[in-house]
Amino acid sequence: MEWKAFWEGSKELSTLALVIRAIVLYIALIIATRMMGHRQVGILSGHNYLVAAGIVSLAAVRMVSPESSLVSGLVIVFVYAGVNVLLSYLDIKWPKGIDRQPTILMQGGRLLKENLLDCHVTIDNLLGQLRLKGAHSLSEIDTIVLEPYGKISVVKKPEALPITRKQMNLPPKLAALSTILIYDGVIDEANLHQLGLDHKWLLTKLGEKGITNPQDVFLAMLEAHGTVYTSV
Repeated sequence: MEWKAFWEGSKELSTLALVIRAIVLYIALIIATRMMGHRQVGILSGHNYLVAAGIVSLAAVRMVSPESSLVSGLVIVFVYAGVNVLLSYLDIKWPKGIDRQPTILMQGGRLLKENLLDCHVTIDNLLGQLRLKGAHSLSEIDTIVLEPYGKISVVKKPEALPITRKQMNLPPKLAALSTILIYDGVIDEANLHQLGLDHKWLLTKLGEKGITNPQDVFLAMLEAHGTVYTSV
Protein backbone atom coordinates (compact mmCIF):
# COMPACT_ATOMS: atom_id res chain seq x y z
CA MET A 1 0.00 0.00 0.00
CA GLU A 2 1.41 3.41 -0.99
CA TRP A 3 1.28 5.70 2.03
CA LYS A 4 1.21 8.95 0.07
CA ALA A 5 -1.92 7.83 -1.76
CA PHE A 6 -3.35 6.57 1.54
CA TRP A 7 -3.05 9.99 3.20
CA GLU A 8 -3.66 12.28 0.24
CA GLY A 9 -6.19 10.19 -1.70
CA SER A 10 -6.12 8.37 -5.03
CA LYS A 11 -8.46 6.73 -7.53
CA GLU A 12 -6.53 3.47 -7.15
CA LEU A 13 -6.91 2.94 -3.41
CA SER A 14 -7.53 -0.68 -2.46
CA THR A 15 -10.48 -1.84 -0.38
CA LEU A 16 -8.12 -2.47 2.55
CA ALA A 17 -6.83 1.10 2.36
CA LEU A 18 -10.38 2.47 2.35
CA VAL A 19 -11.22 0.36 5.40
CA ILE A 20 -8.14 1.61 7.28
CA ARG A 21 -8.88 5.24 6.30
CA ALA A 22 -12.43 4.88 7.63
CA ILE A 23 -11.11 3.43 10.91
CA VAL A 24 -8.56 6.25 11.32
CA LEU A 25 -11.20 8.90 10.67
CA TYR A 26 -13.66 7.22 13.01
CA ILE A 27 -11.09 7.15 15.83
CA ALA A 28 -10.33 10.83 15.16
CA LEU A 29 -14.05 11.63 15.45
CA ILE A 30 -14.24 9.78 18.78
CA ILE A 31 -11.23 11.72 20.11
CA ALA A 32 -12.67 15.03 18.89
CA THR A 33 -16.03 14.26 20.52
CA ARG A 34 -14.28 13.46 23.80
CA MET A 35 -12.46 16.81 23.53
CA MET A 36 -15.77 18.63 23.16
CA GLY A 37 -17.29 16.88 26.18
CA HIS A 38 -20.88 16.21 27.19
CA ARG A 39 -22.06 19.58 25.93
CA GLN A 40 -21.46 18.54 22.31
CA VAL A 41 -23.26 15.22 22.72
CA GLY A 42 -26.36 16.99 24.01
CA ILE A 43 -26.31 19.61 21.20
CA LEU A 44 -26.94 22.32 23.77
CA SER A 45 -26.37 25.36 21.58
CA GLY A 46 -26.34 26.61 18.01
CA HIS A 47 -22.60 26.32 17.50
CA ASN A 48 -22.62 22.76 18.89
CA TYR A 49 -25.19 21.82 16.27
CA LEU A 50 -23.18 23.39 13.43
CA VAL A 51 -19.99 21.62 14.52
CA ALA A 52 -21.78 18.26 14.73
CA ALA A 53 -23.40 18.69 11.31
CA GLY A 54 -20.11 19.83 9.76
CA ILE A 55 -18.08 16.98 11.19
CA VAL A 56 -20.63 14.35 10.17
CA SER A 57 -20.74 15.71 6.61
CA LEU A 58 -16.95 15.87 6.44
CA ALA A 59 -16.56 12.33 7.73
CA ALA A 60 -19.07 10.98 5.22
CA VAL A 61 -17.21 12.54 2.28
CA ARG A 62 -13.82 11.25 3.46
CA MET A 63 -15.13 7.76 4.08
CA VAL A 64 -16.79 7.22 0.70
CA SER A 65 -14.42 9.13 -1.58
CA PRO A 66 -11.00 7.51 -2.15
CA GLU A 67 -9.72 10.69 -3.85
CA SER A 68 -10.27 12.92 -0.84
CA SER A 69 -7.34 13.82 1.39
CA LEU A 70 -7.42 12.06 4.75
CA VAL A 71 -4.89 14.51 6.21
CA SER A 72 -7.04 17.55 5.41
CA GLY A 73 -10.05 15.73 6.87
CA LEU A 74 -8.24 15.07 10.15
CA VAL A 75 -7.04 18.68 10.32
CA ILE A 76 -10.56 20.02 9.78
CA VAL A 77 -12.04 17.64 12.39
CA PHE A 78 -9.68 18.86 15.10
CA VAL A 79 -9.98 22.50 14.04
CA TYR A 80 -13.78 22.13 14.32
CA ALA A 81 -13.34 20.57 17.77
CA GLY A 82 -10.97 23.34 18.87
CA VAL A 83 -13.31 26.10 17.71
CA ASN A 84 -16.21 24.39 19.49
CA VAL A 85 -14.24 24.16 22.75
CA LEU A 86 -13.33 27.86 22.44
CA LEU A 87 -16.93 28.91 21.76
CA SER A 88 -18.18 26.78 24.66
CA TYR A 89 -15.68 28.53 26.94
CA LEU A 90 -16.78 31.95 25.67
CA ASP A 91 -20.40 30.88 26.09
CA ILE A 92 -19.76 30.33 29.80
CA LYS A 93 -18.07 33.74 30.13
CA TRP A 94 -20.48 35.76 27.95
CA PRO A 95 -23.63 33.66 27.40
CA LYS A 96 -25.68 36.55 26.03
CA GLY A 97 -23.11 37.30 23.34
CA ILE A 98 -22.51 33.75 22.11
CA ASP A 99 -25.69 31.74 22.36
CA ARG A 100 -29.43 32.22 22.17
CA GLN A 101 -31.41 33.03 25.31
CA PRO A 102 -34.48 31.22 26.66
CA THR A 103 -37.77 32.53 25.25
CA ILE A 104 -41.02 32.62 27.22
CA LEU A 105 -43.87 31.18 25.14
CA MET A 106 -46.54 31.27 27.88
CA GLN A 107 -46.70 33.40 31.00
CA GLY A 108 -49.44 33.52 33.60
CA GLY A 109 -51.43 30.99 31.59
CA ARG A 110 -51.47 33.21 28.48
CA LEU A 111 -49.73 32.26 25.24
CA LEU A 112 -47.41 34.95 23.90
CA LYS A 113 -48.24 35.04 20.20
CA GLU A 114 -45.34 37.34 19.29
CA ASN A 115 -42.76 35.01 20.83
CA LEU A 116 -44.32 31.97 19.17
CA LEU A 117 -44.03 33.70 15.80
CA ASP A 118 -40.46 34.87 16.46
CA CYS A 119 -39.37 31.33 17.34
CA HIS A 120 -41.37 29.73 14.47
CA VAL A 121 -43.18 27.45 16.91
CA THR A 122 -46.57 26.28 15.69
CA ILE A 123 -49.39 25.25 18.01
CA ASP A 124 -49.06 21.65 16.81
CA ASN A 125 -45.33 21.68 17.63
CA LEU A 126 -46.01 23.15 21.04
CA LEU A 127 -48.77 20.69 21.91
CA GLY A 128 -46.56 17.77 20.84
CA GLN A 129 -43.75 18.96 23.11
CA LEU A 130 -46.21 19.40 25.97
CA ARG A 131 -47.50 15.85 25.59
CA LEU A 132 -43.93 14.56 25.89
CA LYS A 133 -43.71 16.50 29.16
CA GLY A 134 -46.91 14.90 30.45
CA ALA A 135 -48.83 18.18 30.20
CA HIS A 136 -52.02 17.53 28.24
CA SER A 137 -54.06 20.63 29.09
CA LEU A 138 -52.99 24.23 28.49
CA SER A 139 -55.31 25.32 31.30
CA GLU A 140 -53.04 23.48 33.80
CA ILE A 141 -49.90 25.35 32.72
CA ASP A 142 -48.63 28.65 34.09
CA THR A 143 -45.35 29.11 32.17
CA ILE A 144 -43.71 27.60 29.08
CA VAL A 145 -40.09 28.40 28.24
CA LEU A 146 -38.31 27.51 24.99
CA GLU A 147 -34.74 26.68 25.98
CA PRO A 148 -31.72 27.59 23.77
CA TYR A 149 -31.25 23.92 22.77
CA GLY A 150 -34.79 23.62 21.35
CA LYS A 151 -36.60 21.85 24.20
CA ILE A 152 -39.34 23.36 26.32
CA SER A 153 -39.65 23.68 30.08
CA VAL A 154 -43.09 23.64 31.68
CA VAL A 155 -44.20 25.13 35.00
CA LYS A 156 -47.66 23.95 36.01
CA LYS A 157 -50.13 25.94 38.09
CA PRO A 158 -50.05 25.06 41.82
CA GLU A 159 -53.48 23.40 41.71
CA ALA A 160 -52.32 21.09 38.88
CA LEU A 161 -49.19 19.85 40.64
CA PRO A 162 -49.15 16.31 42.07
CA ILE A 163 -49.45 16.01 45.83
CA THR A 164 -46.18 15.23 47.63
CA ARG A 165 -45.36 12.95 50.59
CA LYS A 166 -44.50 16.06 52.62
CA GLN A 167 -47.94 17.56 52.01
CA MET A 168 -49.51 14.28 53.16
CA ASN A 169 -47.31 14.23 56.29
CA LEU A 170 -45.77 10.94 55.22
CA PRO A 171 -42.15 10.04 56.10
CA PRO A 172 -39.63 10.74 53.31
CA LYS A 173 -38.86 7.91 50.92
CA LEU A 174 -35.31 6.97 50.01
CA ALA A 175 -34.37 8.16 46.54
CA ALA A 176 -31.30 6.48 45.08
CA LEU A 177 -30.02 4.84 41.94
CA SER A 178 -30.60 1.15 41.32
CA THR A 179 -27.42 -0.92 41.71
CA ILE A 180 -26.46 -4.04 39.77
CA LEU A 181 -25.76 -7.03 42.01
CA ILE A 182 -25.54 -9.80 39.39
CA TYR A 183 -25.02 -9.55 35.66
CA ASP A 184 -24.99 -12.61 33.40
CA GLY A 185 -24.47 -14.96 36.33
CA VAL A 186 -21.54 -13.01 37.83
CA ILE A 187 -21.88 -11.30 41.20
CA ASP A 188 -20.67 -7.70 41.22
CA GLU A 189 -18.45 -7.87 44.28
CA ALA A 190 -17.58 -4.15 44.20
CA ASN A 191 -21.23 -3.03 44.27
CA LEU A 192 -22.12 -5.58 46.92
CA HIS A 193 -19.25 -4.40 49.13
CA GLN A 194 -20.08 -0.72 48.55
CA LEU A 195 -23.63 -1.32 49.77
CA GLY A 196 -22.33 -3.08 52.89
CA LEU A 197 -23.95 -6.38 51.87
CA ASP A 198 -22.59 -9.91 51.62
CA HIS A 199 -23.19 -13.18 49.76
CA LYS A 200 -25.38 -14.55 52.55
CA TRP A 201 -27.79 -11.61 52.21
CA LEU A 202 -27.83 -11.93 48.43
CA LEU A 203 -28.46 -15.69 48.51
CA THR A 204 -31.29 -15.14 50.99
CA LYS A 205 -32.93 -12.61 48.65
CA LEU A 206 -32.54 -14.96 45.70
CA GLY A 207 -33.94 -17.84 47.73
CA GLU A 208 -37.09 -15.81 48.41
CA LYS A 209 -37.63 -15.81 44.65
CA GLY A 210 -36.96 -19.54 44.32
CA ILE A 211 -33.43 -19.11 42.92
CA THR A 212 -30.67 -21.26 44.43
CA ASN A 213 -27.76 -20.56 42.10
CA PRO A 214 -26.61 -17.00 41.25
CA GLN A 215 -25.22 -18.29 37.96
CA ASP A 216 -28.79 -18.85 36.80
CA VAL A 217 -29.53 -15.11 37.11
CA PHE A 218 -29.13 -12.85 34.09
CA LEU A 219 -29.71 -9.61 36.01
CA ALA A 220 -30.26 -8.80 39.68
CA MET A 221 -30.57 -5.19 40.88
CA LEU A 222 -31.15 -3.58 44.23
CA GLU A 223 -33.72 -0.89 43.49
CA ALA A 224 -34.07 2.46 45.24
CA HIS A 225 -36.93 1.32 47.50
CA GLY A 226 -35.05 -1.78 48.68
CA THR A 227 -36.62 -4.37 46.39
CA VAL A 228 -34.33 -6.83 44.61
CA TYR A 229 -35.31 -7.18 40.94
CA THR A 230 -34.24 -10.41 39.23
CA SER A 231 -34.40 -11.72 35.68
CA VAL A 232 -33.29 -15.25 34.83
